[in-house]
Amino acid sequence: MSSTPLSWRPATAVDLPALAALYRDAAERLGPLVYTPAQVAAWAAFPADAAAFRAYVLDTDTWVAERADASAVLGFCGIGFEGAVRELHSLYVEPLATRQGIGSEMLRRTLQRAEATGGRRFAAWVTPFSRPLFLRAGFVWTRTSAEPFAGTLFERYRVVRG
Repeated sequence: MSSTPLSWRPATAVDLPALAALYRDAAERLGPLVYTPAQVAAWAAFPADAAAFRAYVLDTDTWVAERADASAVLGFCGIGFEGAVRELHSLYVEPLATRQGIGSEMLRRTLQRAEATGGRRFAAWVTPFSRPLFLRAGFVWTRTSAEPFAGTLFERYRVVRG
């Protein structure tokens, strides 16, 4: 459980600017720890494509974590609810709020919601940042893939649970 009290609510179109800023900030602050400058630039540029970012957030069941007093967005997590395997699409935590259990709590709540609607099998493509969190949550690393994103090659890890 997070040491920071959270409120948890569905994402809406009104949230898109704040979520885009959080996403970009995560890429720019955390990216240099494991990625090349070209990879960081490609990752950070994604929210500039407003239509693609809107779909990324609103075309899945994405929820927003805020401080309990709603003074700041702390993160967001999205999952697809179609099919036998529920695909986690996003899990981002405000960089200044990492290592406080927020990501784990968002993932726990997201999986709990999915399980309540019949979800039993889950999968995600994860990064070097989120892989440990998913493994602690009972996911198993099944393969590594190197694929282009925004014209830049990234290594990603496939994890599954159930």
